[in-house]
Amino acid sequence: MQSGMTGVRMPVLRAFAVALLVGACTGPSDGDGAGGDAASVASLAALGVEHAEYLDSVADGELELVEPGRDDVWREIRGGGRVLRLEAPPERIASRTLATDEILLEIAEPDRIVLLSPFAGDPAFSPSADAARRLGRVGGFSTEEILAASPDLVFAAGFNSQEALAQLEAADVPVLVLDDHESLAAIESNIRVVGFAIGRDGEAERLVEEMRTRLEEARERAGARASGLRVVHYSGGVVLGRRTVFDDAIRYLGAVNLAGENGLVGWPRISAEQVVLWNPDVIFTDSYVGDDAAVGVPDGTRAAGLGNVVSLDGRDMAAISHHVAGLVDRLADALVRAAERIEAAGGGADAAAGPE
Repeated sequence: MQSGMTGVRMPVLRAFAVALLVGACTGPSDGDGAGGDAASVASLAALGVEHAEYLDSVADGELELVEPGRDDVWREIRGGGRVLRLEAPPERIASRTLATDEILLEIAEPDRIVLLSPFAGDPAFSPSADAARRLGRVGGFSTEEILAASPDLVFAAGFNSQEALAQLEAADVPVLVLDDHESLAAIESNIRVVGFAIGRDGEAERLVEEMRTRLEEARERAGARASGLRVVHYSGGVVLGRRTVFDDAIRYLGAVNLAGENGLVGWPRISAEQVVLWNPDVIFTDSYVGDDAAVGVPDGTRAAGLGNVVSLDGRDMAAISHHVAGLVDRLADALVRAAERIEAAGGGADAAAGPE
């Protein structure tokens, strides 16, 4: 995987950032390439993942946590057509996803973590990068590397290579697959599942409560000013619709995600002309567009005219762990600033609502 990023770092990273925001990074390995052409780097098709494929994968994503009370089984986790039985708390834990990397770094004892994914040590993607580097167990995606670490539990996601997961299971390595990463509630659930699986329930609950506190503070800060603002995330011709973390976060703050409101799901492509017709009050893009956030953003929108074009960095785009609170913080602050610009320009709630 890492060798495949050489020479195309920015385009591939940008595609991964969008993928991780909606929880759909394939983690190319075992023959999966980054793929795609640079002109469509914001599209998850460049990673071999279609939004319909991912959304189908989370249809049965809810997991049931069970303590059977048997001598031979410590805990069970059921869901998605799988039953994971753990005989004892795992002592050698590996992770194939950034979300579980970050959660483990927060709640697990360091000596129990034997391997993290390559993204864990990349500060462009994770606020936990320093902690991951200090731990010194950042690896790759290859099945061989994971098996060499001799894990007794591997955390993965439904969008990981199914062939690789099957290889791990064939080697009698317990694999816990987290399928749903598309909402704030799903992220809370995933934190609790990780805590349950490693016997750190209390630490997981603490992390959830800290995340909730930050989310509530952000929503209070956004307040009435964010209410009804019409926004879109548009990057490389791709928008983020319903069933994405971005959509859930925007609606949590009281604003309107135009892609979702217009019935779009996942991360479909739309034309720049459609964005102009929607005439959003705020346009979010990502830092991989370039130093100038306005690059690639269509002219002729209220957002462009007022300077309400906001670039989210890679860590925001990759936030599907407790670090999503940072994304919501920055969205809230951006919405407040956008509302202030609209008011300064002589607009108010009526102006923000846009033309009929």
